[in-house]
Amino acid sequence: MSAAHKGDSRDSPLTEGEIVEAALRLIKQDGVDGLSMRRLSKELGRSHMAMYYWVPDKAALLDLVASAALRDIPVPIDAGQGWAARLRALIGSIDVQLRANPGLGGILLDRMLSTDRRILNAAMDILVDAGFDDADVLMAYATVHTYLFGRYQLVTAPPPASEEEAEDTVARLVVQLPRLTGRDYFEFGVDTLIAGLRDRLDDTPRE
Repeated sequence: MSAAHKGDSRDSPLTEGEIVEAALRLIKQDGVDGLSMRRLSKELGRSHMAMYYWVPDKAALLDLVASAALRDIPVPIDAGQGWAARLRALIGSIDVQLRANPGLGGILLDRMLSTDRRILNAAMDILVDAGFDDADVLMAYATVHTYLFGRYQLVTAPPPASEEEAEDTVARLVVQLPRLTGRDYFEFGVDTLIAGLRDRLDDTPRE
């Protein structure tokens, strides 16, 4: 139930958590495009203009939501388990937030590259610790980032309307789809990515 249905709450202060939770409810209902300051004010039981006291505009609101989601991503500590296990854990934690916040994937990934670099630094630190040189660290992270964003796009893309619309090979393979889960795709992608990075690291000449 929204704050609008909890009685007169117009004069009570709002917390960041309440604003974020209300925004996430609206995003899950209608997507990012359906979120507006007016909708948020109604959800929280506040006047439209009063909302600007807490959040200046929609861009700032989305930034607030993204920041809250990224705070929930733990950075794996080095407990002797090796760089590959740490990188896998970090990728998995990022993926959890992408799946938990449909419609915010692009915003989360963009923020990771701009204003909230904690996760970016953690990923690059893992790759540096693994022994990659500076150029390879940048390219390796770009590969991880592309995988996460590409997987997010693939997972949220609509399937073909019918098998008849697909080519013969696709029609033959599409029957496998019900047997595969999101975890299957994720594990295959991460296994392949880390195996490729490990091979590249092994092939790198040592000084």
